[in-house]
Amino acid sequence: MGKGGGGQRTPYEAPNDLTSRQKASLIDLISEGPIEGPIHIQGSMDDLGCIYLDDTPVIDGSGNSTINGMYAQWRAGTLEQPAMSGFTASANEVPVGIEVKYNSPVTRTITSPNIDRLRLTFGTQSLVETKDNGDRVPTSVQLQIQIQRNGVWITEKIVTIKGKRSNSPYLMAVILDDLPPVPFSVRMIRITQDSTSDKIQNNTVWSSYSELVDISQTYPGSAVAGLMFDSEQFGNKFPRRNYLIKGRIIQVPSNYDPDKRIYSGIWDGTFKPAFTNNPAWVLWDLLTHPRYGMGKRLNISEVDKFALYAIGRYCDEQVDDGFGGKEPRITCNAYITDMRKAYDVMADMCAMMRIMPVWNGRTLTFIQDRPSDVVWPYTNANVIDGNFQYSFSALKSRHTAVEVRFIDPNNGWKTSVELVEDDASIARFGRNVMRVDAFGCTSRGQAHRHGLWLLTTEKLETQTVEFNIGSEGLRHMPGDIIEIADNNYADNQIGGRLTHIDYASQTLTLDRNIDTPKSGKSSVTLINAQGDPQSYEVVSYPASNQIKLDTLPLGLQDGGIWTLTLPSLRRRLFRAISLADNGDGSFTVIAVQHTPEKEAVVDKGAKFEPKPDTPLGGFIPPVENLSVDIESDTSAWQVEASWNTPYFSRGVDFLLKLTTGDRIVGTASTTDTIYRFGGLPQGNYVLSVLPQNDRKQKGEVATTSFAINPPLPPSYIEVESGYFSLGIIPRSGGQNSLRAQYEFWFSEKQITDIRDVENRAEYLGISSMWVIQGRNLKAGHTYYIYVRSINAVGHSEFVEGIGQPESHTSEILDNLDKELQETQAWQKLNEKVEWNENTIKRVGYNEYNLSRKFEKYSKQTEETINEIRTQIENTEADIITQKEAISSIKQAQSSYQQQVQAKINQQSGILNQKMNAQFTQSGGYARHSINITIVHNGIRYNAAGFIVSAEIKNKKINSYIGFNANNFAFYNPKNNRMELFMSAKNGQFFIREALIDKAMIRKLALSEAITSNNYSPEKSGFILDVKNNKLEIYGGNGGTTLTNQNLYVKDETGYNVVIIGDITNER
Repeated sequence: MGKGGGGQRTPYEAPNDLTSRQKASLIDLISEGPIEGPIHIQGSMDDLGCIYLDDTPVIDGSGNSTINGMYAQWRAGTLEQPAMSGFTASANEVPVGIEVKYNSPVTRTITSPNIDRLRLTFGTQSLVETKDNGDRVPTSVQLQIQIQRNGVWITEKIVTIKGKRSNSPYLMAVILDDLPPVPFSVRMIRITQDSTSDKIQNNTVWSSYSELVDISQTYPGSAVAGLMFDSEQFGNKFPRRNYLIKGRIIQVPSNYDPDKRIYSGIWDGTFKPAFTNNPAWVLWDLLTHPRYGMGKRLNISEVDKFALYAIGRYCDEQVDDGFGGKEPRITCNAYITDMRKAYDVMADMCAMMRIMPVWNGRTLTFIQDRPSDVVWPYTNANVIDGNFQYSFSALKSRHTAVEVRFIDPNNGWKTSVELVEDDASIARFGRNVMRVDAFGCTSRGQAHRHGLWLLTTEKLETQTVEFNIGSEGLRHMPGDIIEIADNNYADNQIGGRLTHIDYASQTLTLDRNIDTPKSGKSSVTLINAQGDPQSYEVVSYPASNQIKLDTLPLGLQDGGIWTLTLPSLRRRLFRAISLADNGDGSFTVIAVQHTPEKEAVVDKGAKFEPKPDTPLGGFIPPVENLSVDIESDTSAWQVEASWNTPYFSRGVDFLLKLTTGDRIVGTASTTDTIYRFGGLPQGNYVLSVLPQNDRKQKGEVATTSFAINPPLPPSYIEVESGYFSLGIIPRSGGQNSLRAQYEFWFSEKQITDIRDVENRAEYLGISSMWVIQGRNLKAGHTYYIYVRSINAVGHSEFVEGIGQPESHTSEILDNLDKELQETQAWQKLNEKVEWNENTIKRVGYNEYNLSRKFEKYSKQTEETINEIRTQIENTEADIITQKEAISSIKQAQSSYQQQVQAKINQQSGILNQKMNAQFTQSGGYARHSINITIVHNGIRYNAAGFIVSAEIKNKKINSYIGFNANNFAFYNPKNNRMELFMSAKNGQFFIREALIDKAMIRKLALSEAITSNNYSPEKSGFILDVKNNKLEIYGGNGGTTLTNQNLYVKDETGYNVVIIGDITNER
């Protein structure tokens, strides 16, 4: 028998018929008003094209709308602006975000005093019912909204949500009118039972509520934008909003056209309102505006508007934009939204214009780093003592690359990084990167110029000069360019004063002889009748101290200043940044080096690849400065790769491939310029990075090799001898492993088993080199240093180095002399003491007075000291003197003790001097001692002292003198100065010259030679020359010479009668 017929069906999915159609209404505060408004799009004012929602323009580049039903209004921020139509209420939205369950109402209390209506936003996360046969169909859920009136909950609305919504949450809004007085409570109750299975999905949520105030506000003085759109397009959330606008209308010079950046005629000092992004007038607005600027602290007359006028014109000059076009040198497109210190904002503004603010005593003026005329020359003849003092920037502070962050319109108005590099400096000094933010910069060309200006400044302007002058200091102001003609620096006579002026022969006589240049033309700078320096060409040199010009300017005076510019020497210009009155009729000038050529280098330094003319092509930026670093990753290793590109390009990502041998260890793709590979074992690796654009077009691959291995040991250890110090420099040959440094160990004795270094030597530290000093190293002693290479992976074997501190006595004494002269003890030793009889008498009288009254006032003095110590808290200073004298028939004794002490917290210094004498009929003693004790961080040191003692005991006299110090110095006062002739340090004695009648020496080490006092080469006496390995002994009948190779015996005529050793060509 056969089976009956049958069939199959597909589950039915009902359409989603619940749609949220909430209208979002927003008013955004844009700026302090008034502003120019939305930026011009293709020559017309476009309200929507300047609006970005979630970084997407409302109107795209083709003119199509990306948001349906969008409506926008602008108000520029005038005081009399009208209210925006359609925005009749102000809403304050308060999020709730709580699920509403059956028998668990959600309640909120409303406290805002000015509320007119209440809008509740709620809905379902999903609303669908699944039947047993698999069909998904609509369902419903019911909610109740209640308000508490006079303590009773009153139902205001019963809402039924019916339909199907399975792909996203559904939200709706209910507005409640006729609200009770605040405070009152509102709650939402779920009437439908909660679902207990997955077949019915009907969770309900209270999303938020909005407090509505029915008022049409005008927002006077505030630039605002009003938006209306369908919130469903953004998931019923408020999108992020950005606006592309022209900003505040500010005060600009009356003769200035900010659109064309043209200045007409001579400015009369008046202003007019207009929009501009010229940073000079933006700074003027910030300094003078009374509400948000410095106007309440600075009068308009206290800001140098004419200096800003010159700076503004400089900023508007057209320079290369890097793409073959022109753009203003500097513009400011800044959006200041945070409260900051006024000085910080002003500093950012000044930095972008290459200027420095200066208060000259009357006004706030500005110094701009730009070429200008020399105001005054300074030579050794018109500065005090003819002295110029120079300082130079540290080499490590000079950068060779700059990463400039700026807001990039081509990157969706996000931050991009412009890399500026000095390849020549990188090759010479290595890569030293500076990272800066270009304030208010929206141009890649301007960002490049900003970075290039920083690099060029650090490279070319490395000097600072300081000097003192007389009344001529008033010839220039801070910011002026001055010329420095320093004969000592130039090692040539290039500046001085005029001694005679001969208008008949057009000849000038100088105060010094000058060198005539062998070729080329020279010029001389003179002060003309108007008091300005002016350059004139030199045509001949009648004498060594004379020059002849084509024309002599009128007004030259004897004693006037001249400076000479030679074809072989560069003119040295500086910009004065400080002029200080010393109060004695002199002034101190500080100036920094000025290089006029820097402007041309910077303004013409931007050169970029042109933008592609088709979306299918374009230059992909190369990967540069690819490097890797390793760190521990549990039982394996992690490698961090980093690189950069010369400029940012949208849609570019980087493909990474890590290989070891022929095996691929890992691959990755990233849009960042940093990536980490983890879990790597030890081995040799190759990393390649390949850039590609969003169309998978690939650029040039960059590769680097590295090893995750313990490092190789140093090839050898170079030890440099110093005065009581050793310099340790490990040398490594060949390729070492990644990031290797060196570990240093020290021992006074040689360690025969190199494996025992860690147990027997002293660990010093980790570095690329090491200097051992301050360890009481002794001259001429042998010390042992053990060094091994280390990195994050491990370490190498130890390598031994041997060194001796410098042992030349004369040089050691000279070095010790310099060290001692820098101490306060030497200054006291060299101090001249003047006789003052009146003071001595007065002190003596006071001492006598004090001795008589010591017992009477001792208690009072002790109380006074305690009171002073209490007032000064942890600081004490005392001088204590004690005297005692006792005599009897059998014994006499006396003592004198004085102690000087100072203490602050845990640090103190104590100097104690004692003198004692005691005698009886059978014997006694007399002693004088001085002890100095230093307490540092709670540790007491017996730092220095001496004692002189003599005693008689058992009818025998003994005397003793003892010293305690780690440095002894003996000086000879000679020619009104002190000469060090003997010193002791670290337990060793150093003598410049000594005559010894008899010496018994157990062990002797020579560095040069021993000679007899009658030694004459090959005639008489003897010499033991250890440097040349030679011994000579001569008498009246000949002599003997012994070297490391031969023995020579000579007769009285000098003839070699005996030769033992190599006799080739010896006779």
